[in-house]
Amino acid sequence: MRVLLTKDVENVGRAGDVREVADGYGRNFLLRRKLAVAAGKGAETEAKRLRDAAAKRESKERTDAQAVADEIDNKTVVVRLKVGAEDKAFGSITNQDIAAALKAQHRVEIDRHKIDLKEPIKTLGEHQVSLKLHRDVAAHVNVIVTQDR
Repeated sequence: MRVLLTKDVENVGRAGDVREVADGYGRNFLLRRKLAVAAGKGAETEAKRLRDAAAKRESKERTDAQAVADEIDNKTVVVRLKVGAEDKAFGSITNQDIAAALKAQHRVEIDRHKIDLKEPIKTLGEHQVSLKLHRDVAAHVNVIVTQDR
C-alpha cells in the first residue's frame, strides 16, 4: 500500500514522504491515526507542499529553541529540598520542580518533558541538568539544591 505521510512517523519517514507500507499497517495504524493518507494521483504535489510546510515549521521551531537555549544556557537555579536528621532527604527534585524554578527565577517557561533528568535528584549540592529543547538544540542548567528545614 502506498501512503503519503502527513506527520513524522518513527522508523517509517518524515511528513511529506510517499512510502510503501504493509496493507494492515497502513490501514489499521497510519490511516486511522491520521498519520498518513492513501497516495493517489496528486500525491507527489501534495508531498512537496507538506515537505515545504514541515521544513518551514522545523526551521521556526529550531530558531525559537536556539533563542531559548542562548538565554538560559549555563544559568543557575536554586531549588529547596526538605532535609531531616543526618541529611536524609524527604522527597526529591523532579523535572517539574526544575521547570517551575526556571519560570520563577528566570521567567523562562520550559516544558517539563524537555528537561532530561534520568532520575529525581535526592542529594544536596550542585547538579548539572541538560535540556533537550529541539532535536538539534540542547542547553545545560546548573541546579543548586539547598536545605529547607
